[in-house]
Amino acid sequence: MKDIAVRVTANEKLYDGAYIMTVEGDMPPFRPGQFAMVETPLGERILRRPFGIVDADDRSCAFIYQVKGEGTEALTHLRYGDALKVMMPLGNGFPLSSGKVAVVGGGFGVAPLLSVAKSCKAAGAEVRIYNGFASVEREMLSGLFAEYGTLTVCTDDGSAGYHGFPFAALESDMNDGFAPDVIMCCGPAPLMRAVKKLGESRGITTYLSLEQRMGCGVGACLTCTCKVDGHNKRVCKDGPVFLSTEVQP
Repeated sequence: MKDIAVRVTANEKLYDGAYIMTVEGDMPPFRPGQFAMVETPLGERILRRPFGIVDADDRSCAFIYQVKGEGTEALTHLRYGDALKVMMPLGNGFPLSSGKVAVVGGGFGVAPLLSVAKSCKAAGAEVRIYNGFASVEREMLSGLFAEYGTLTVCTDDGSAGYHGFPFAALESDMNDGFAPDVIMCCGPAPLMRAVKKLGESRGITTYLSLEQRMGCGVGACLTCTCKVDGHNKRVCKDGPVFLSTEVQP
């Protein structure tokens, strides 16, 4: 974990309320599924914001963020060359797999899964990706995901790809013979509950990346405490990635 001084190289609007930001600096290695605590332009009077790492190399890093309040709204005004501080990498990420991998994401939960698909493909895995969005207008990163596996885009309203939820698209492929060795999922709680049920019912090792309110990002404030096997765990420090059998999203 390092606190890194970075410069903004891009801050682009994807759709109303959704942005992708790229920063440049001396980036440490990270494990897919780890996250960063990003400073806002409001400075010390407001807490940093936790963002999943879309992808990174030793000189740059990209995040997708949703405008939800004062801090994230302030981020939208950053331009090329603006300075920030970023603490990363934080938490525990997804394991690397070289077998058959199903990657399941929903909404902003697709962001940390791009590096999962990329890393697993590089390890020789057969990767199938199921990304769900409310509509085609809210679709994100599909061109990049398609480079790292067989992509199924799912939309609630049927405006693109599979008409329905991503867990249902995965279940349909499994019924047709696809037998993943592992499922990796990040997204809204209802999606993760459905993926947990599907994976466990078929005896498939399933990992879930929990989305939780965070204060410090390093395990000190206990804001993001959840129950894991009946014990209190911190999503930021002990997660955000857990085995599905350990947690109830």
